[in-house]
Amino acid sequence: MGLKLADVEADVAEIRALAAEHDHEGADWWLGPSTQPPDLHDRLLELGAGPPRDRTPKLTAMAIARAPAPGPPEVTARPVETLEEMAAGIRIGWEAFDTPPEIRDLDLERRWRERRESDSAVELVAFIDGEPVGHAVGLYCPLGCLLIGGATAPSARGRGAYRALVRARWDEAVRRGTPLLVVHAAPTSEPILRRLGFEEVCRLRRLEDPE
Repeated sequence: MGLKLADVEADVAEIRALAAEHDHEGADWWLGPSTQPPDLHDRLLELGAGPPRDRTPKLTAMAIARAPAPGPPEVTARPVETLEEMAAGIRIGWEAFDTPPEIRDLDLERRWRERRESDSAVELVAFIDGEPVGHAVGLYCPLGCLLIGGATAPSARGRGAYRALVRARWDEAVRRGTPLLVVHAAPTSEPILRRLGFEEVCRLRRLEDPE
């Protein structure tokens, strides 16, 4: 959305009102190379926005339209089948990303119900010797899959769990007839995604409104 130079304050107020109307805790601002007006980042800071609470202010939009390399045979990556599997995977993600306690969604039973009722968001876990060692989410739409997260437990890093989770989401996208993966890559995941064949689309900056 491009904001009008003369009406930035009014437009921001309108967006924040819409967020509140839909029970969102403020707006999450994603700014790319085509953002208008060009100084919107600084204007948002002046209007009270600040760094994201998950501490990832800079991301790289990336995409791939061919099969990435599979994970090693000793790693199994698949959609979660139980609440317990989902909870184990989410906790791996919290620890991997050092998620602040105040933004951890502790209502896992609600999340489990929502996942079972929706076909668009898929939680996946990677296993080695039957133990959960990685977690990721795929958001599917008619155009492809948006990769969310992608975390590995410290004890299993370097063993291919991340690659296996990427490939599992690709395989599901192919099954749905939408063979495309896109991702907003954090600096920690960008190098491995490049090795898997993802190409850069653009650079992004993020800001969040205070609660």
